[in-house]
Amino acid sequence: MTEIEFTPVNSVVELATYYEALSQPGVASIQLTTQGSDDHPVILLEQEEEDYLLFDLTAVRDLAPPLRRGVTFLLKGYTPGGLVRSNPMKMRELTTVEGRLFAYADWPTEINVQQRRASFRATLRMGMDVGVILRSSDNEQGEEVELQGDLKDLSATGCLAEFFAQDGVSKVLPNLETGIELYFPNGSRFEVKSVVKHIRTDNDRQVLAVGFEFDNISKADERQLWDFVREIEREASRNAIEGDNNRQPSELFQVKEGDENKLGRRQGHAYATPMARRLARIAGYLDSQMVSLRQGQPMNSSQLSQHADRLLDMLDDSREEALFAVHCIHRESRWIRHGLAVAVRLVDLLSATKVPRDVRKAVAACAMIHDIGKGLLPAEIWRATTLSTEVYEQMQTHVMMLMDKMTTCKWLSPVIQFNVIEQINERLNGSGYPAESRSDKLGQLARAAAVVDVIDALQRGRPDRKGLSTVSAWKFVDARPDEFDANWIHKYQQHFGGIPIGTLVKFEHGQLAWVVGLDKQRRISHVRLTPHKGAPDDKLGDAVELASLQEVGRIVDVIAPDY
Repeated sequence: MTEIEFTPVNSVVELATYYEALSQPGVASIQLTTQGSDDHPVILLEQEEEDYLLFDLTAVRDLAPPLRRGVTFLLKGYTPGGLVRSNPMKMRELTTVEGRLFAYADWPTEINVQQRRASFRATLRMGMDVGVILRSSDNEQGEEVELQGDLKDLSATGCLAEFFAQDGVSKVLPNLETGIELYFPNGSRFEVKSVVKHIRTDNDRQVLAVGFEFDNISKADERQLWDFVREIEREASRNAIEGDNNRQPSELFQVKEGDENKLGRRQGHAYATPMARRLARIAGYLDSQMVSLRQGQPMNSSQLSQHADRLLDMLDDSREEALFAVHCIHRESRWIRHGLAVAVRLVDLLSATKVPRDVRKAVAACAMIHDIGKGLLPAEIWRATTLSTEVYEQMQTHVMMLMDKMTTCKWLSPVIQFNVIEQINERLNGSGYPAESRSDKLGQLARAAAVVDVIDALQRGRPDRKGLSTVSAWKFVDARPDEFDANWIHKYQQHFGGIPIGTLVKFEHGQLAWVVGLDKQRRISHVRLTPHKGAPDDKLGDAVELASLQEVGRIVDVIAPDY
């Protein structure tokens, strides 16, 4: 049998990076060098550069006797850089602390990597934000173009970054003199010239994933990049298991106060309101969560909890601004935009009934994610312009696909999950899905969620139909008392008004405006003028009282926006 070829690695920084990767859960194993020995999973807890590695051997206590006798072993594991195998090593000390077995070994000064890539590539996990700023001259106009994106992975020779497809990335990418600046949460910056190696388009998420190769980097820059790669691996390892977080956080990911506006493509974009910018951060989390679900990972419980709290804080700070902000997020996938809108409105509707915060938080969490299971379906399902019986049945599986990923969310009430995620698409007459449950099986929360869900969904265009105005959407639901609870339809209009916040109205002289405020009688009190029918953006006018707009005349129409 041909011996597998390994490439030796002996750079101190690169070695430390590989050991960080081996410390991720389920990666490292050891094999005694005695004949016929198997691989045994271990936990690499800690490393001190050029001094020691610390292992947790609690799960393989039977290895303690031979290791104490000085039997050598190989450290092994699959990392992003390839299969790692050390030279024969010895444990220098074994000790038991509070029932756990720990062992120290000298820090190996060389390892061997099979099928090694050009360089180790560290992937950022959810919640690890690093901004990428692209700078280049527009080939046609000769103007400086600057775009902001998200770093997805990094190596000593290149990186992968994502940009909004709508931001004119094509003006920058063909330019071989493109400059990249990486911006880390603690304010650390790194600038480098690069060339584009590949581009992938994700139409669903409206992003371009661009692979860059760094151009003509110095030894000092290479060392700096290896340090960044190592810190990314360290932070990714620290956050790999929820609730098991004993390691000190990387200083690189300690957010510099008041300087978050460079951390990612959403922060580089101009939003209609400060509240919309806050909501964009939650949209960014949902986008990352959908990607991780596609990769087979479960729901991240702690991230879901944190962002549900943030959504409630937004409503507590200003419910009117939060209600308007859901109309200002237009670059994400429609499932994310829809989920945020349903979460904000459903929680706000329940607030009128004095529901406790912990219940509202659970409702917010479930509503935010209730539709992102659709992102796990084949593209032809959600792009279909007509729904055949077969396509419709396959589309319905998104509910249980999501529920299968929810086992990690122990803090989330099963009853609320059932009502908001599983039953939000059910109808009183049994025409809904996935269980075709009738009215006697549907609780009040499920009935309320269904009303909020459909009214928002109808306002959003799909491949098979155009979106409706806020008023038309409510009338559609109100005309179907056999499907939707009439009591909650009535409560919805009472609470949000006949012409609610987020409605696009037209004045008699042709001027358009967004409703942004209502008085105590739920009548329009404030609007913001807009020059177009698209989603609210930074071209909006200031909020003004409707009574002060005498020059634009009276409101003559409620229209559906173009987004």
